Parts: sequence; C-alpha cells; structure tokens
Amino acid sequence: MQQSAAQTAAPAQKVRWSAEGGSEPEGNGSGGRKIWIAVLVVLIAAVLIAAALLWGGRFGKREQPESQPVSSQAASASAEPTAEPSPTPVPGPAVTAEDWFAVLNGPGNPLPEGFDPQTDAIDGAGYYLDSHAVEDFFAMQQAAQEAGLQLKIISGFRSTTRQQQLYEQEVQALLNQGLDQAAAEQQAQQVEQKAYESDHNTGLAVDLVPQYSQTKNAETIVQTPEYQWLSEHAAEYGFVLRYPEDKQEITGVEFKPWHWRYVGKELASFLTEQNLTLEEYWQQYLS
Repeated sequence: MQQSAAQTAAPAQKVRWSAEGGSEPEGNGSGGRKIWIAVLVVLIAAVLIAAALLWGGRFGKREQPESQPVSSQAASASAEPTAEPSPTPVPGPAVTAEDWFAVLNGPGNPLPEGFDPQTDAIDGAGYYLDSHAVEDFFAMQQAAQEAGLQLKIISGFRSTTRQQQLYEQEVQALLNQGLDQAAAEQQAQQVEQKAYESDHNTGLAVDLVPQYSQTKNAETIVQTPEYQWLSEHAAEYGFVLRYPEDKQEITGVEFKPWHWRYVGKELASFLTEQNLTLEEYWQQYLS
C-alpha cells in the first residue's frame, strides 16, 4: 500500500513544476534549449561586432588622407604656391624702335645729342611739326572744323635751346615758392622737361585747345567739345593723348589734355584701344 502511494505522488509533483513555469530538474527539457539559443545569440553578436570593427578600420584608412589637419594643408599650400601664368600681350602693330614716329623720350630719357627733325609750318603763327606728320594734322584739323569745332595751336616743335629756357623758368618759379633746388628741379620735370627730354623736341607733338580758350587749364579743357572730339577721333589721324591723367606715374609728366603726339595711324589706334602710353608700348613690345 505504501509503495502505491509513492508511485502516484511523483506525477503530481512533476505537474506542479510545469505549471509554475520552472525548469525541470534534469533531462533535455526547455531549459537546455534556452541556453543554446543564448549561446548562439552571443556568437552572432560577436561575429557582427568583429565585422563592424574590421570594416570601420578599412574605411578609416581610406578616408585618412582627406582628414588632414587644416594647419598642415595651409603649410603645404604656402610651401608650394601655384604660380599664375603671365598674361600674353595682345599682338601689336609692325612697329620697330627705329621707326621715326615711335621715338620715345621723357624725364630722364633724353633724345640723342644733336637730334634735329625736319619740320614744316602748320599755321601762320610760327608753329611747326615734323614734315611727315603735317598732312595728317591738316586732315584732323579740317575734320574738326567740319564738326563745327575750332582748334587753336599753342605749341609745336621746340628747339632744345627754347626747351631749356622753359625748364629753367619753371625751376625758378618753384624756387620762388620755397622749394629747395633738388625738389624744384624734380618737380619742374613734370611740367617742362629739360632739353632733349621734352616731347616737343621730337617735332611730333602739338598743343591744342579750343579757339576761345585763353589758358591751359586741365579741368576746363576736359569739359570742352573740342577735347571730347579729339579723344574720340585723334587716333584716326595718327595722334594720341601723350600724357593721360591716370598714367602720370608712368610718363613722369603731369596730365596735359592739350598735348597730342603723332605716332602714325596704326600705332595710334592700337595705343588707344589698349589704353597704353608710349612708355608702356616700348616696355612691352620694343624693349
């Protein structure tokens, strides 16, 4: 009787464990399966982490050259500057340094000793111009008249003797204003140059103002229709404004809106189109 009671009690205990959700004390039940699943999850996670680390290391090495510090990049740039190519000059006309109309002089750049051009009169007041340029000058003067404008000549070719007199007068005037000798001579060169250094000594320069003008006043002359017409048409007859306002540091001479220089039609058109002085043309094309 006792043995039968013990045999019937065992199933009841097993049912209680199952009902309470606990694991079985032994055997291959659900508890064993859960352990294997946990181990499998851990292994998969480890594989994924290892793969991520491996991929991240390869990607970091690929990106490393682009993540160079800014200071290093700046140092490299400063150590190896990129040289900009020099602009190619626009092809100029077929003019050589020996061409008579291209002769260049100015402060500190005198004409050859004994330079003596052949000149012809351009009016009845005693003004002369290089004989090669007279025809074009008369054509320009006529065209201005047809446009209703009257150009008055106030200077043309000057001998070196006359030029030296004008220079010394300018020096004296500046000395009278309180400048010392060196300063007076330097400043005088911007107005009236020494003998052989004046554009008027070439025989190719002419000073033109409106017929009604009484003085050489730059601010007044630039407002006149005569100056405007010359600015637009002088190059058609071979003349250019020799001393522009924005090129005083290049020419070494003050702005002279009355001073026109003959350089020939082809060169005059080129200088006007390119906004070049005769000094700049020599430097870029004839030096």
